[in-house]
Amino acid sequence: MSDTPGPARILVAEDDPALRRLVDMLLSNQGYDVLTVNDGADALAAVDNWPPDALVVDVMMPRISGLTVCRELRADRRFAAVPIILLTARVFDDDIQAVMDLGGIEFMNKPFNPRQLMAVLERLVPESLPQAHSSPAVSAHPVASVPAGDGPARP
Repeated sequence: MSDTPGPARILVAEDDPALRRLVDMLLSNQGYDVLTVNDGADALAAVDNWPPDALVVDVMMPRISGLTVCRELRADRRFAAVPIILLTARVFDDDIQAVMDLGGIEFMNKPFNPRQLMAVLERLVPESLPQAHSSPAVSAHPVASVPAGDGPARP
């Protein structure tokens, strides 16, 4: 976990550019500090320079899968306790169960409900809640309901 004061740092690894941008907007609008990458290899490279408080990871990605990311992070004592949310359209199977048995890993099907994602993050990273989660951008409807647009300005 990061030792940096301020909002919780969430690393998002998702190969679908539209979904990656959508999750980035959702989390950023809720006050989280978000870094996005497009595959598992980039996620593993990013954690050394940008230690996250939690990760949101797609299961099926090019180069290195989300399942391998989970295994690698759990094997590294620096990141063994960092919470991970696995997002996937894949059916829950023995491979996913084996990774979840490593601990600290939540499973969410795609499409997912933005409120559910926020609730899981709040539960997994309670000590660094970014702000009150009452933004109209978080809807009870699946992901497609988060408003489109340019999103927040990014440095």
